[in-house]
Amino acid sequence: VEFYLDGEGGIVDHIYERLIANNKAVIVVAEGAGQALMAEMGAAGEAVKDASGNVLLDDIGPWLCKQLKKRLDGRLEKESAHGDKLTLKYVDPSYMVRGIPPNTADNLYCTQLAHNAVHGAMAGMSSFLVGSINTRECYIPISLVANKR
Repeated sequence: VEFYLDGEGGIVDHIYERLIANNKAVIVVAEGAGQALMAEMGAAGEAVKDASGNVLLDDIGPWLCKQLKKRLDGRLEKESAHGDKLTLKYVDPSYMVRGIPPNTADNLYCTQLAHNAVHGAMAGMSSFLVGSINTRECYIPISLVANKR
């Protein structure tokens, strides 16, 4: 997923407007997002591969935090009655996924979701996610859950 920071439609202006209107914002960034932007701005590291030969992606989270802090601190300080700057909390999801090792129920649930996803794909479905609603496994169109408020 590619995005840009500055200019019309850039995320910095959008986040600034959100902060002014709501005093808070939550930003979620997917793994792999902004790789071209990081490379363009000279922040991309050298190409590194894991043991399987897959290219390891640069970590967008800390880089994006620095960029937002640099671009928003001054603007927010001027706008704030108390001279407040941007307060940013970065949470690395690899530490938040689960605090304990998976148990048998987790393994079974993940296996069930994986099987259902494969069955849906083999049946020709696309743009869907698999989930459990009221203990029933369902195919849910992404359009029902994406871009909703």
